[in-house]
Amino acid sequence: MAANRLNWRPALTYIKLFAVVASFLVLLTPYLMLLHFVMQSQNNVQHHTSGNRTHKVQHYLSGNRTHNVQHHTSGNQTHSVQHHLSGNRIHNIIKPPLATAAEWLLNMSTIYSVKDTNCAALIAGDKQILHQTLQNNLTKSPKAFNDDFYIDLTSDCVHFKRYRGYIDSFLSQEERDFPLAFSILVYKDVEMVERLLRSIYRPQNYYCIHVDKKSPIKFYQAVSAIAKCFPNVFMTSRRIDVTWGKFSVLEPEILCMEDLWRYKKWRYYINLTGQEFPLKTNGQLVKILKAFNGSNDMAGSLKRVIPGRFYGTMPPLGIRPVKGQVHVVVNRYFVDYILHNETAHTLLNWTRSTHVPDETFFVTLNYNPQLGIRGTFKGDPDHSSYVNRYKVWRQNINNKTCAGQFVRDICILTIGDLPSLTQSMQLFANKFFQDVDSLVIGCLEEKLFNETRDEYLGLKTFDASGYKKLRAVLNQVT
Repeated sequence: MAANRLNWRPALTYIKLFAVVASFLVLLTPYLMLLHFVMQSQNNVQHHTSGNRTHKVQHYLSGNRTHNVQHHTSGNQTHSVQHHLSGNRIHNIIKPPLATAAEWLLNMSTIYSVKDTNCAALIAGDKQILHQTLQNNLTKSPKAFNDDFYIDLTSDCVHFKRYRGYIDSFLSQEERDFPLAFSILVYKDVEMVERLLRSIYRPQNYYCIHVDKKSPIKFYQAVSAIAKCFPNVFMTSRRIDVTWGKFSVLEPEILCMEDLWRYKKWRYYINLTGQEFPLKTNGQLVKILKAFNGSNDMAGSLKRVIPGRFYGTMPPLGIRPVKGQVHVVVNRYFVDYILHNETAHTLLNWTRSTHVPDETFFVTLNYNPQLGIRGTFKGDPDHSSYVNRYKVWRQNINNKTCAGQFVRDICILTIGDLPSLTQSMQLFANKFFQDVDSLVIGCLEEKLFNETRDEYLGLKTFDASGYKKLRAVLNQVT
């Protein structure tokens, strides 16, 4: 009977082996799907439709790279693209498999990577790499994208945001709970404007854009087309013909404050121009502004006041005049005071008859603590702190160097300035001309995106504690 007994051991061995292999495949499947998604999304995206009309859309991916994306259209076009979640706001697009924010950020790294350039070495101050880059004439884009390009591309906002790599996610609860408001005053160079917007864009923030009334209509249409692709980006309710030295420089700022005021949640207002660029990520900005603890940040001086600009008059109500710059980072209370306080209105009306009022109005309010505006400075303006703008004047008053050239006494920043820019405590930098050096913008874009990605993934942290020690923070009106 022993000879007739079945031997199950070989069969059991095969069953166990099959079970092990099956378990391994189950575990491996998500990773294979993720790899497939990343590889597939890095290729040129194709939309297959029933129509017989196919056209190419120029796809701009970084400062120095242009890709062609096949875009097939038809009467009943169907999209299958990334699905972003912004709180309770869900975009009407389809989410690919396993598309988490982390995976999305990892995939977008190629969009922000500058081709044929070692940005990390340039930022580290490698003189040999700098020399090679300049010798190879890589600082200028082969072709800047014009108004028609953006008007065409934004006809499909989903594609525009996807291909340009906009981060349409809060990324962190801290950023979601601390929305910011921006004004952006522009008059030319739509590509530079769009790159600035992309670098500071988050769905929880608010953006007001003013286009100079003198600007060409096609430029205005291109900027407006970009703005229409976002629910939190808008054009000013009216346009001003801006002239340097006149009240018209200050007027668009007030317009944007009025238009932004209806959004109740933002904490700080930051004004920018189209020739500026951030030096910090949105997450870093939030940490810094929380360290500000309600204080404002703007340059001010009593010693540099120019009485001749007032044409024999003085500010009303015993207010002392202060000389500064138009660049400000101010809390919501400060904007409230400007819009709704009679003293601010009286001072604003006085500036209408002065020269360069944009260098007087904001800063005078900030350095007259007797007005009781929360967040303003108590003490001598010449001994306050100022970190909202990196700016090099010909006079070199901040002991900074200029690798570029001076235009109207202001340094036009280039790749040779990258080490100083990236090591600075300043939040934004002024001034950049894309037709002079677009690579410096590309390297800043790459650095800011990499830091955004790495901070989200927990690979890097940002310490804002040094900003708590600024004089403006320690000596503010509360």
